[in-house]
Amino acid sequence: MSLDVDFVRAQFPAFAVPALEDQAFFENAGGSYACRQVIDRLTRYYRERKVQPYGPYEASRLAGEEMDEGRARLAAMLGVETDELSFGPSTTQNAYVLAQAFGRMLKPGDAIIVTNQDHEANSGPWRRLADRGIEVREWRIDPETGRLPIEGLARLLDGKVRLVCFP
Repeated sequence: MSLDVDFVRAQFPAFAVPALEDQAFFENAGGSYACRQVIDRLTRYYRERKVQPYGPYEASRLAGEEMDEGRARLAAMLGVETDELSFGPSTTQNAYVLAQAFGRMLKPGDAIIVTNQDHEANSGPWRRLADRGIEVREWRIDPETGRLPIEGLARLLDGKVRLVCFP
């Protein structure tokens, strides 16, 4: 199966802007361009559904239904139950909250493993657990292959490791 690049580019209105022609964007989630479908859905949200969900009036009821639909679709795509999903304001904030929660279960002398390929927003919250006496080990990317070699991880694992943190 081949990728129809022209079709994909056509889904992103920003790529029709002359100043953005002939460029490639390798941004992370917080800095990437959205496709037309996302822009349309967000525009409708701001125009028609920016209310407290699950209230007794139509816009609120519809907002709640759409939130439930989004959760159900994502759960189906991931093959999990809807109550196994957790949403938050951003990946950065979610990683911070997760690291803080796990940090409460770790004790000084425990070890965690992070990688050197992660964005700071993912690895930073985990690395800061070192301030609590948690040993932070780094699983390093192979500069020749651009991959995380499983044997590199194996060398880091021992009885002190409680968590391997990577996307």
